[in-house]
Amino acid sequence: MNGKLSATVAVIRSYNNKHVTTQVKNLLTAGIGRVIVVTNGPADKGATPGYLGTLVNDVRVQIIEMTEGYSWANALNVALKAIQMANVSRRISWYPEFRFILNVSVEAQFTRAHLEAMLDAATDDRMIGVVGTSFEGRLDGNLVDLGRSYRHPRNTGMVIRLEAFGAMLGGFDARCDGMGGMEDIAFVLEMLALSNLQYKMTDLQVPLILGQHHHQPTKEEREQGAMDKILAFWRNLFPQNSPERERIDSAIATMGLDR
Repeated sequence: MNGKLSATVAVIRSYNNKHVTTQVKNLLTAGIGRVIVVTNGPADKGATPGYLGTLVNDVRVQIIEMTEGYSWANALNVALKAIQMANVSRRISWYPEFRFILNVSVEAQFTRAHLEAMLDAATDDRMIGVVGTSFEGRLDGNLVDLGRSYRHPRNTGMVIRLEAFGAMLGGFDARCDGMGGMEDIAFVLEMLALSNLQYKMTDLQVPLILGQHHHQPTKEEREQGAMDKILAFWRNLFPQNSPERERIDSAIATMGLDR
């Protein structure tokens, strides 16, 4: 068994989506150590546990039903707390701790080889905190250009190396939910601005199945708008030409976020 895979917790944000079952099975078969599914309890109304069936009895599967405050960023942060608590228990019991988080979409079709490549990239350099990958958008068998917003690590399929951050990991900025998303871009930008950690992109072209009513240009416009708001927030924190502003601008330039 691959030790990195078994030391990884996959986090899925999903509700009222029957395809979550396929993804959970796929991740467990690949060797992922634990899968956390975070649902919007009031909207899900128990659908996700029903879809998962007997998988809910698997000790590697954890369902967290948020009764209030569900959002994309909040769901990730709730899962992060669960992972941190699990590691406390493992530490006390002298059991190996989880070392990696894989935030992943139901629609991203990762193989074991994809996951191994990303986990290997996460440990090639001790200063790598986050590893992302390229995706191949597919709609009805046709390829779809995913646009500029997928040139950086996305929670569609992103590995976070807990060891790089130490005991404390701040989580994702919930304000992004009101901006149009892109909490993943904000997370990486904050990592670059506040630490010496770096990120790495792999070019695995992981298949990403797009929904029937998906319109990529509209999604891209929304995500670019969200990124503009995130950049404005960070830049407005400090005056121009200050050391702090220069560091923020350097992080933005490193990610190539300016149009």
